[in-house]
Amino acid sequence: MSTKQLRILHTNDLHSQLENWSAVVAWIKKARFEAEKSGEDVLLFDIGDHADRVHPMTEGLRGKGNVVLLNKLNYDAVTIGNNEGMTFTKEDLNQLYDDANFQVVLANLFHKDGDRPHWVKPYQIFRTKQGIKVGVIGITAPFYTFYHILGWRIDDPVESIRSYIYKLRPDVDFLICLSHLGLTEDEKLAELFPELDLILGAHTHHVLPEGKKVNECWINQAGRSGKFAGNVKITFKSFDRDISINTIDVRSEEIDLKNRDLGTEKELHFLTGKAETKLERSVTFLEYSMTVDWYKETPLIKLLAEGVREWCQGEIGMVNAGVLLGNLTSGNVTYQDIHRICPHPINPVTVIISGEKLLETIRQAQTKKMVEFALKGFGFRGKILGAMIFDGLTINESVESPISFVQDKDILIHGESLSKKRLYKLATLDMFTFGHLYPAISSNKEKKYYMPEFLRDILAWKLQLSGKL
Repeated sequence: MSTKQLRILHTNDLHSQLENWSAVVAWIKKARFEAEKSGEDVLLFDIGDHADRVHPMTEGLRGKGNVVLLNKLNYDAVTIGNNEGMTFTKEDLNQLYDDANFQVVLANLFHKDGDRPHWVKPYQIFRTKQGIKVGVIGITAPFYTFYHILGWRIDDPVESIRSYIYKLRPDVDFLICLSHLGLTEDEKLAELFPELDLILGAHTHHVLPEGKKVNECWINQAGRSGKFAGNVKITFKSFDRDISINTIDVRSEEIDLKNRDLGTEKELHFLTGKAETKLERSVTFLEYSMTVDWYKETPLIKLLAEGVREWCQGEIGMVNAGVLLGNLTSGNVTYQDIHRICPHPINPVTVIISGEKLLETIRQAQTKKMVEFALKGFGFRGKILGAMIFDGLTINESVESPISFVQDKDILIHGESLSKKRLYKLATLDMFTFGHLYPAISSNKEKKYYMPEFLRDILAWKLQLSGKL
């Protein structure tokens, strides 16, 4: 009898925070070197949301720069997250991995006609130097509505991997699921499929310093933004051709952000410069500067609110001032300028809302608590929500009582008093339909999302209409 050793290194949810990437590379290179030096086989995986269009490099190169970075580090396989799957157009996603030297494993994404995209496989079997057979299956979160709008079919992840698990289990020594579903769903997977040995997770940004064991399956997830990475060591007992698991040591380790890989720093500088060149295309020319104030209406945020209403053909536009992160100076305005002040992967949406629920939302939105709320997630990349700005709706400025007591008669919609019983078509931001920020909106079943355009595309469109090229 002999022993065989396998080291699995993994990353997840970088979200294009590329200022940390060279430190991640330095950590992976060191961990891989030490493992190989001790006679271990090594596999390297990413579990999605590596590419996030908040960064100008990812925006300008449409994610292909992220693929270059993964190639440089010789990843073996990746799966996609919602940022790859839902923030790129279908055309861009279909081309994203054209030059990848790794396999994309993803079992639950299809074209609408049922064909699987040419760039994915539902699973991959790796045979290591020591003869260990490792099966890898990939799945991603099924945001059905959004994938459908973009032209995809996304299937239930559990049903998508069920047959592959049963198919692979007899043929491999170790079975892994790359899961961009979140920790709670990973725990359910471990309960449902005892055939899995390891689930490498993402999406909910948990850090599991020593992993988590559910039944006989280990789960690991390594935070967000390149601040942690996963390190799993497996030893096998080998007798003739029979290989069985002996021990599994699961860890997520903190990255030393001061320890950098210089070659990666140079590559990042080159790729960012290349992207910025692409983003330098002119959008409009401003005769005067346009400023942003998170606590009140300014012409720039008003223009965006108007644009969202017009783009969605709504009666009312509603946008929070905190989505604009900076000013536009007079002169030539480029797409890079627009991206700088509005980097969020946020799409517009319309909801059909009653006047009564609209009044409730207006009251809530104007409170100090909501104006200064430091939102994290839902695509928002700003600091605070800021004041709520409307188009097509005005609040009587002579109202002396607190905004929480504003009445329907104090609100005019295209010159007419708000009617509590009437239904209105409200054009706003998709992030308000998630979670519990504004229950009157998120609980609404009549929603229509407008994709793939982001807020910044609408802002650029409105600036072009109002300016001159």
